[in-house]
Amino acid sequence: MASKNQSGFHLVAIVLVILVLSIAGVTAWRVFKGNSKNQPTTANQTASTAGTSGKINQIDTAKLDFDQKTAATDPIGDKNGPFYHDVHTASSTDGVSFSGGATQILNHASVPDAIKLPSGQLVIYAVDGAQRSKSGILVAASNDQGKTWSAGSMQLSSSRTGGVADPQVTLSDSGQLRLFYIAFSGPPIPGQPPTSVNKVYSATSSDGINFTEEQGVRFEYGQITDPDIIKIGGAWFMYAAQGARQIYATSKDGSSFSYKGITRQKGSVSKTVALPSGGYRQFYCANGISSSTTTDGINWVDEGVNLTAAAGKIICDPSPVQLDDNSWLMIYKLALPNQ
Repeated sequence: MASKNQSGFHLVAIVLVILVLSIAGVTAWRVFKGNSKNQPTTANQTASTAGTSGKINQIDTAKLDFDQKTAATDPIGDKNGPFYHDVHTASSTDGVSFSGGATQILNHASVPDAIKLPSGQLVIYAVDGAQRSKSGILVAASNDQGKTWSAGSMQLSSSRTGGVADPQVTLSDSGQLRLFYIAFSGPPIPGQPPTSVNKVYSATSSDGINFTEEQGVRFEYGQITDPDIIKIGGAWFMYAAQGARQIYATSKDGSSFSYKGITRQKGSVSKTVALPSGGYRQFYCANGISSSTTTDGINWVDEGVNLTAAAGKIICDPSPVQLDDNSWLMIYKLALPNQ
């Protein structure tokens, strides 16, 4: 069901949002193709949640290291690609209005997703734009509430060939990390109706570094990117971007999702979080970073803009984490278009 206040967008803002999100889709596919040559696989592996056992408390940062040296130049040749993206943070006291977004924590990285582990450690998974990670995904951890970070390569054991992109991490009921990501069947075509079908896979980990891919496909649909997964009530919801449009699917078990409908026509690439007072807030790319709230995952009330970009810059891929009762940290991508 679409949000009530989407008509408030100015024409110029709408064009910019569609352009940015179309570029993001093409970029993600190029990253996937670029990383697929270096993807480590395990032949004839049968992967399942039981493949990695044990609950995670925090990542051992002493074990974080990159597979390869940082590329000195753009390895993909895409001027709008992740080599030219950086991961930044902004802060908030209420989880709604964010500011101070001048702190860069990762360079040559894109599509960040963050989680707070039981120990309080903050962890980010992001697309690696400089070919430091053979899996295509890097992992970074902070033990001081985001002031300093240690980073390295995420390792993925999979029977498939090909790289992955657009990571989104959750903490499973069993206490493991469960990472969702996209595998692309073909490049998105800006301005064209969805034709190719992209697939969402998942993998589990008990140490936050080494992941084992689960069997099967979680969800597949035309030209989707950037999965956003959360449990609301007794159902799992997956939100996914189709350019500027946001769709959603649901699942009873978190393993097989079915398409349900359109969340909003303009405003996608989201992260949905549970609120301490009840309900849920979804942050997404629109006029910078905006948000809406829901109690059921279907009907939404728009809140407006949470964080605006500086002149000449693009911000997207929001991922907020609550540090304590009066402190939030927004982790997001910052890019300079057309380098």
